[in-house]
Amino acid sequence: MMNRTALFAFNPMRLCLALLAFGMLFCFSGGAWAAVQAKGMASLQGVSEADARTTALNDAMRKAVEQAIGAMLTSETLVENYVVIQDKILTKVQGYVKNYKILSEGRTGTDYEVVIQAEVEEAALADDITALAHVLPRMNYPTLVVTVTQKAMTSEMGGVQLDVGAAEQTIVQILSEKGFRIAEPSALEAERLRQVALAAQSGASALTQAVEAASHLAQLMVACQLVMQDNGPAPYNPRIHSYGAFLTAKLYETGSGRMLATASADANVPNISFAQGALKASQEAAKKIANDLSSKVVKVWLDACYNEHEVALVVDGLSFEEISALQTSISGIRGVLRVNKKGFLQNRAELLVGWRDCNTQRLAEMLTSIPGLKIQEVHGNTIRASYGTAFKAGRKGR
Repeated sequence: MMNRTALFAFNPMRLCLALLAFGMLFCFSGGAWAAVQAKGMASLQGVSEADARTTALNDAMRKAVEQAIGAMLTSETLVENYVVIQDKILTKVQGYVKNYKILSEGRTGTDYEVVIQAEVEEAALADDITALAHVLPRMNYPTLVVTVTQKAMTSEMGGVQLDVGAAEQTIVQILSEKGFRIAEPSALEAERLRQVALAAQSGASALTQAVEAASHLAQLMVACQLVMQDNGPAPYNPRIHSYGAFLTAKLYETGSGRMLATASADANVPNISFAQGALKASQEAAKKIANDLSSKVVKVWLDACYNEHEVALVVDGLSFEEISALQTSISGIRGVLRVNKKGFLQNRAELLVGWRDCNTQRLAEMLTSIPGLKIQEVHGNTIRASYGTAFKAGRKGR
């Protein structure tokens, strides 16, 4: 069994440059709204004309908002995950269409067509696009630890030491291109992460312990397992075999232990050498995994901006009896949806805070309003704090 690990963090400089360019590309028509003409279509097959008309009208409004987005962004390549942002914006089209006028409508063959003149609220649209574009810095550039373990499925492959570093380096390269920064772990951290990777394969209990261990090194953990297999000789040439790689990955928040995303990918490569064939197959599978996980992570964070973002709050210097009082104080902060107790050990309480924002830094700033609660660290989706005597004195004085 071979293991490789790597630490990553978002590259703020690269992302900020992209967002700066992004911010300069907003184009307004001079008012709070823009007049956009759009055409919507809907099939008449299997539905009534009234239902088709409604679908076509909704399609026209969606295209009107889509055109407004295009007017604001002259180059979608300047912003990472533009397609994801656009899709999220288009889930609430009617919120941006202030008013509309039907210019023409009617049957066109087997379809129903509606042409509208829509007034799209550019100010609201620009605000939401800006918020989504800043989702990564608002997540405070969480560090990401990746562990890769390899397992051979046949006796022939099991007898050869395959370097899983090829798969790791492929993932590193793709994530780097997407704005991640590589942070080299120390020798001690690397060994600890290797043990984490091995423990994660032992079952649910060991995996929970592994995720908790990784929380001291990173805010996100990706546990990967690479399975290699010889699929046998090709029918046209027995010297050439088909070598397969199957890669699975699970992405966890180390603070909360919550699984954010899963991904799997496979690849098959013909080669006369199973070492070379397996190597190339693992690289192809790693490419798919890296792209898939990157897209899923951003989608999860975009959802957090629109719904609820879970923040892990670790507080030292707290007695068990004081937890309820702290939960009550936190619940009184505007934007806090819930405060759940995750665990308690040796005067350390772990709480999970449901926060109506994806900006963990903002929550940390608001937590400073609680007397005696001192913020020690804010990183990713985790806040570490200490509970001082000032709070206890304040509680006694009430």
